[in-house]
Amino acid sequence: DESHWKDVTMMVDDEEVKLFDGGYERSLDGVEPFEKHLVASGRFDGIPRVWVMEFDPENDDTLTIQKSTQLAFEETAYDVGVSVNYNYDSEKLVLYYDSLITPPQSVEISMNDPNNADDRKVLKQRNVPGYDKTEYDCDRITVTSRDGKTEIPVSLVYRRDVMEQYASSGKTVPVHMVGYGSYGSSSEADFTTTRLPLLRRGMVYVMAHVRGGGEMGRQWYEEPNGAKYLCKENTFNDFCDIAKWLIEEKKLTTPKQLSIEGRSAGGLLIGASINQAPELFGAAILGVPFVDVAATMVDSSIPLTCGEWEEWGNPNEEKYFDYIMGYSPLNNVKSGGTYPSCLLTGGLHDPRVQYWEPSKFAAELRHTQNSETSGPICLKIDMTAGHFSASDRYKYLKELAFDWAFLLDQLGLTEES
Repeated sequence: DESHWKDVTMMVDDEEVKLFDGGYERSLDGVEPFEKHLVASGRFDGIPRVWVMEFDPENDDTLTIQKSTQLAFEETAYDVGVSVNYNYDSEKLVLYYDSLITPPQSVEISMNDPNNADDRKVLKQRNVPGYDKTEYDCDRITVTSRDGKTEIPVSLVYRRDVMEQYASSGKTVPVHMVGYGSYGSSSEADFTTTRLPLLRRGMVYVMAHVRGGGEMGRQWYEEPNGAKYLCKENTFNDFCDIAKWLIEEKKLTTPKQLSIEGRSAGGLLIGASINQAPELFGAAILGVPFVDVAATMVDSSIPLTCGEWEEWGNPNEEKYFDYIMGYSPLNNVKSGGTYPSCLLTGGLHDPRVQYWEPSKFAAELRHTQNSETSGPICLKIDMTAGHFSASDRYKYLKELAFDWAFLLDQLGLTEES
């Protein structure tokens, strides 16, 4: 009987609103019950969120929420979630938290006053030798897409002095932009030490939360306004629109200073973007890139192909074939075009994106582009790796160092320059 159910509400700008109404604004991923509280986790505004709900102590007959609070944090771009909490009768909640500038930490909060900063206690934090958080800052902004109505979330992390110098002088800075945008997978604004070599050399690191991911809810992924099936090109359009905004409106960087990167389906994003607007980018890294979409998806004898039809559509149907052929990177290289410097990588034992895809795309770029005005096209195949590169920690760092060396060299950021 739905008459016994009541929507959980919270106060937003002195107005009572439904917390989860089935709409696009907020999504619910899970709940964890306690004796006096209920903790919900989900997404809002493209960022993971946690809500603490307090039960009405005077109503023992039914489950009644008397107060709901969304946890707030100082930083605008972060990743947060509910950690392991074993004690049902506890009034303390342990979260995991990190951001673009804060290393991963376990934080204990009071569920009676969850946004009281004085009651928050960092139980454990990852130690990063030589890292000083005060030297860095991060932002979360939105960029309007070419349709004039879709706001694309963008996360930025940078050294404070670099952005201060840009603000005072207007001098452009090198920017490295990454993206994925497929399978409804969200790219979180979390912390990683592997981007520090770029930040320390004065680069601004940009995460493009383009459509095709799940940052803004299911509609960010599904048709008609997401980036799946016959609207997949929204992913590539969003990425190029952000690049144009950084160059033309924000005037933060220039095409020669703008590098881009994506892996797997993110490699498809990079391949399609440099085909759509090669003049926007100075260098590109395509890791195990899915760039021969039509040929791979039409061949059902490949073990993973049929399952992938749920993402791209079945090109054995004419409407999907025609649409895929319109964006498949291998089939859309511009004849005589000026392309950025590219590094393509693959693994001999990759069962998801076979090594011949980056190989064919590298050959097509070299054959079709204007070789005199374009950057070098470099291909690197690891003869022992699969889809996720090296599993050994030190080999992974070595492979990453190779990528960064290529990037810094092409942007003129090596120490010799």
